[in-house]
Amino acid sequence: MRRSMMRFAKVRIFVSMGIWLAFLALLMTWVDRDAIRAERQQAFKTARAFFQQILISRAWNASHGGVYVPITERTPPNEYLAPEGRDITTDNGMRLTRINPAYMTRQMGEIAEKSQGGIRFHITSLNPIRPDNAPTDWERDWLETFTQGVNEQGEIFVDGATTWFRYMAPLVTKQECLRCHAQQGYSEGDIRGGISVILPFTSHNRMTLYGGFAAVAVVGLLVIFIGGAMFERKRLLFDATFNSTVPTCVTGTDHTILMANDSYWTEFGACDHAASLKCYEHRPGPACHTDNCPLERIKSGSARYVCEPSKEKDGITRHYIVTAKPLLDAKEKVVGIVESFLDITDRKTLEREKEKLIAELQASLEKVKTLSGLIPICASCKQVRDDQGYWSQVEAYVARYSEAQFSHSICPGCLKKLYPEFADEILRNAGLNEN
Repeated sequence: MRRSMMRFAKVRIFVSMGIWLAFLALLMTWVDRDAIRAERQQAFKTARAFFQQILISRAWNASHGGVYVPITERTPPNEYLAPEGRDITTDNGMRLTRINPAYMTRQMGEIAEKSQGGIRFHITSLNPIRPDNAPTDWERDWLETFTQGVNEQGEIFVDGATTWFRYMAPLVTKQECLRCHAQQGYSEGDIRGGISVILPFTSHNRMTLYGGFAAVAVVGLLVIFIGGAMFERKRLLFDATFNSTVPTCVTGTDHTILMANDSYWTEFGACDHAASLKCYEHRPGPACHTDNCPLERIKSGSARYVCEPSKEKDGITRHYIVTAKPLLDAKEKVVGIVESFLDITDRKTLEREKEKLIAELQASLEKVKTLSGLIPICASCKQVRDDQGYWSQVEAYVARYSEAQFSHSICPGCLKKLYPEFADEILRNAGLNEN
C-alpha cells in the first residue's frame, strides 16, 4: 500500500511538471505570436505613414499641375509627358522641365532607398504608361485585389539574411489626376494603380524569449519537484500520525467535529450529518459542558491536557485516556483541539475485579485466625499447655486461639476399645468395617 501511494505521488509530481511545461509552451507561443502581431501592426503603421506622406507630396504636386525643376543628368525631361509646356527656358537662360507626381514619386523612391536605411517604394499600375513602372508578381496580385475593394495589403518576407515588410495601397484617381490620365480612360474614383512600400523588419529576439521561458521552466520544475516532495513527505507524515489505529479527531472551538480518522468513526460510530456534528452529541460523557472538558482546558491556556473520562456508547459506559493538544492558526491563535482516545475499558474492568478480589481476600483473612509456632502437647493424654502454663484439652486450646468449632465423634479404634461388643456391627452398618 505504501509503495502504491509513493508511486501515485511520483505520478502526481510528474503530471504537475508536465502541466507546467505545457502551460509555459502555450504561454510562450501566445507571447511569440502576440509579439509578431504587435510588430506587424507597428510595421503597418510605419508603412502606412510613408504611404500617406507620399500621397500628400503627390497631391501638392498635382495641385500645381506639376512643378518645374532644372534639367540635369539625373532629371532629364519626362519623355512620357506631352511636349507642349513640358520644358521652358527662363530669362537668364536656365532650362527647366516639368515634374509630374509620377516622376516625382520615382525620384523620391530613389533618394529614400539610398538615405533611409533601405526603405523602398515603387509606383506601379496594371496599365503603366512607363514600362519600368510595371508591377512585380506580388504587386500585380495585390493590385488585382484593390480592384475588388481591398483597401491595403501587407506581409513579412525574408530576402537572404534580411527580413522585410512590404506594404501596398491603391492610388485613387482624383480630379487633378485626369490632366494626364484621362487619355488612358480613367475616371474620377477609379483605381489606376498603387504604391508599394518596403521597410526593413526587425523582429523580437526569439532566443531571448526562449531563454527566458526556459529559465522560468527550470525554476518552476524545481519548485514543483521540491515542493511536491516536501508536500508528499508532510502528507505521509500526517497520514502516519493522524490516520493511525488510535482514534483521533479535530474539534473546533464551537465543539464542531471538523475532521476525524477512520479509527475514530469505527470507535464512536459514523454519522450522516458529520459536517455539523458536535462532540458532546457524538460522544457524551460526564465531563461535557464542565470545566473538565478538554476543549475548555485548552481554550483556558493549557498546552496539553490528559484526562480519563467516560463516554456513553450504545448504552454502555466506556473509559478512555484522552490526550488533547491545541490546534493553532498562523497567528498562534487557538482555533480548536486535536484529541486522541485510548480505550481503557478492559483495564478498568480488570482493576475493578482486582479490587473486588482483594477486598474479598482481606475480608476472608479477617475471619481466619491462624496457629503458629511450637505447640506443647502431652505425649500420653494429648493435652496442650497454654502460655500461662495450664494444661487443657486440644479442642479447648484450638477454640481459644482460632475460630474453628468442634463436632465430636469417635474413631474406629476407640469404638472397638470402648464398645467391643457393638463395634463390628456399627462399623459394618457405616461401611467402615476394617478387615
